[in-house]
Order: sequence, then structure tokens, then C-alpha cells
Amino acid sequence: MSQVVRTTLNCPRCGTAFQAIVEQIIDVGVDPQAKARFLSGRVNMISCPNCGHTLAVGTPLVYHDPSKDLMLIYVPMELNVSTPEREKIVGDLTRRVVDNVPNERRRGYLLQPRMALTLPGMIDTILESDGITADMREAQREKMRVMEMFLQVNPQEWPNVIQQQGALVDPQFLQMILVTAENAAETGKDQMAQALLRLYNFLLQNTTAGQELVEAAEMQEATVQEVAAELEAKGEQLTRADFMEMTLRFAEEDQRLQALVGLMRPALDYQFFQELTRRAEAAQGAEREKLNHLRERLLELTAVIDQQTQMVLQRAADTLRVIINSEDLDAAIRPRMEMIDDTFLAVLQANIRAAEQQQDARSANRLKEVLQTVLEIMREGAPPQVRLINEVLEAPSPDEAQALLRQHAPNFGPELPELMIALAEDLDESEQPEAAQRLRALASFAAQHIKQN
Repeated sequence: MSQVVRTTLNCPRCGTAFQAIVEQIIDVGVDPQAKARFLSGRVNMISCPNCGHTLAVGTPLVYHDPSKDLMLIYVPMELNVSTPEREKIVGDLTRRVVDNVPNERRRGYLLQPRMALTLPGMIDTILESDGITADMREAQREKMRVMEMFLQVNPQEWPNVIQQQGALVDPQFLQMILVTAENAAETGKDQMAQALLRLYNFLLQNTTAGQELVEAAEMQEATVQEVAAELEAKGEQLTRADFMEMTLRFAEEDQRLQALVGLMRPALDYQFFQELTRRAEAAQGAEREKLNHLRERLLELTAVIDQQTQMVLQRAADTLRVIINSEDLDAAIRPRMEMIDDTFLAVLQANIRAAEQQQDARSANRLKEVLQTVLEIMREGAPPQVRLINEVLEAPSPDEAQALLRQHAPNFGPELPELMIALAEDLDESEQPEAAQRLRALASFAAQHIKQN
């Protein structure tokens, strides 16, 4: 089932015509993270590759959540299609969803999708299926109105707004500001994102809810440091038995348990939960209840971390999709450099490997163009020492690498080989031992040459 379509868009700001991919099927059963992207307004927000302007693309949409027996279809009124055309669109979207559902899982609701007249109405129906009532949604909208009130007045007036609307400035309000700022940044609304972050920081310092969040964050950070210190004391000697003992010891200390899971998520694997289940089944009375509760709490915490990780990966994938669809890679990448991090590069490399395995030379070459452009832009902004190290590593031969070091290393002094050693350690951690070994050898050469000069 194709969940996306390729279309040509015209930027209303600069007039550029460009190819873009838009989503038409939001299937939570296929992509659980799609729901969060849709509800946060990140679906079909396309950036112009020429000027960076963000377009909200109106397109027919189907939302499918098999866990709720829910299928909704929305055909924008602005498409101005006739009734027969609308029925054809609805039938096509329905067929595309149904074709992807195994026969044994097909239910009657799939053949009778509910129609949504507006996107807000579609979102309300989804929230209602989650148990979020009209009163709860209205309370959230009221918070949104207060947030807009802050943004519409001069920051000097913010204390007055706090005095008038202080009852609504709670931890949920502050979290809403952060989420909105994140969405604004991801859709190219940088000024709005910066304004929201300024507001968030102001409220942290000047409201009771903000101070409570700061204190809670400081306490959590101290707890994380304590747990990390205990883990570091064990070092490589930490065994599965040691980790299980720590987990059991923190069973009734939720802050420490959260810190432990955050630091050691990979250790909570199938084997760990199998052993914890075995212990619970062998226990009696209160001890069994305690172990069962611990297991459920650990499952909750790992699910949250996994969801956060998936959201980060999805954001990286969304950014890559926008870039790869742009005609001018340089123009598409430069405004998004803040979004290009280790996760983005990992997603990019994974896509390159997948394209090569599928022998899709066209996609692989395009992805490699993206990688090369990203690396070139990164080098432009890198410190001189890092640029030199990159040139040395890319030298065609060891002799040419040493020639570069002989020419330039004395300009940087002993800090250069120290940096090279640190980068070699990073390469070791990235499982690139050959590159790490080569960099250490070059660092030794640089140190000797600097000493001689």
C-alpha cells in the first residue's frame, strides 16, 4: 500500500515549482508514530527548497486506527471536486487501506469509513476515541488562547498576563509551549519557535509551576548523577546479576528507577525480563506483588524511552525526506543544519545501505549526494584544527597525509594531536577500529613533528 503520493507544488512566496511527497494515509497500525505527527500538525507541512517557506498541503486523507476500529476520511472542501469525484476519492482511499489488512483482520468498519468535514473535526473524533472529552479539549483550547495572548503582547506585559491568567499556567501549559515550539521549528517557523522558547524560559523563572519544574529537574539530574556514579564504579565488571540487584534495590525509588532505565535501556532486554518474571513466579505474597509491579513499571518506562527514540528517528526521517525531494540540496540543507545531528546521519547512512542492498542505484546516489553536501557544509563551519584533520584523513596516501601535517601541524601546537587522539576514541566507540588506528598513527606523527619545531 502506498501511503504517499508525489506531486508538484508552487511556492506562494517565491513562485518556485518543485516536486514533493505528501501523505494521504495515516495508518496507526502500520506506523504508530504517525498519530503523534498528525495530531501535532506535522503531516504534509512541506518546505520550499528555494526560500524555505512552509506550505500546508491540502490533500485527501484517511486516518486508520485498527485498535479502535476507527477509519476517518477527509476530502478538503478547497479541492472543489464534484460529488462523483469525491466518491471516487473515498473509494480509492478505502481500497488502499483495506488491501493492506489481512483477510482475517478485516472488520465491517473498514467498509463504512466515517467522513470528516474539517481537519479539526477529524482530530476531535480521534481524541474522543482516546477518551479525551469535549470539556478536556476546550480546556486545552483555552490554554492555547492564553499562549497566543502571551505572544501577542510585548514581553514587558507578560507579568500582567501571568497575574490575569495564572491559574492556567501549570506544568501542562509549559509542556504545551515546548511541544508547540518544537513543531514550529520543524516546520520552518523559526521566529515563532524562538518566541515560544523565550516565553517558556520566562515562565520557568517567574511562575510557581516553572519553579516546581526547575526544582524537579534539578532533583532528577542529581539522581541521575548518583546512579551513573554507581554504574561507573562497577565499570566493565558490571554483570547481569549486578544490574538485576540494582533494579530490585530501586524498586520502590521511582526517581532512581527512571534514571537507571534511562542510562541502561539496552540492558533491559528479553533475557532480563525473563529472569525478572521467573523471580516473580517463584516469590510469594507481598514479594510477588512487588516484583510484578516492578516489571510493569519497567515495561512502562522502556516503552516511553522507545517512543521518544522513535520520535527522534521520525523527525530525522522527515527532515531527510524534505531534503531529498529538493532540487537544490545546498539550499535545502543550510536552513536545517540545526536538525542535522548524529541521529540524522545514522538515518541517512541506513537509507544508503538499504538502497544499495535493493540495488536502487538512483536513490543510493541521491542519498550519497545529500551526505556529501552535509559533510561539506559541516566542514565550512568546523574549527581549523578539525578541517585539517578531515583533510588529512581524506588524503589519497599516507605520504600526502604526513605532508599536510608537516606543513600545518606546527600552527596548532600540541592541542592538535590531543584532539586527534580524542577523535580516534570516538571512532573506536563507533566501531571503526581501522580509522581509529590510522588517526592515532597520524597523531603520533603530528606530535613528533610539532616537538621538533
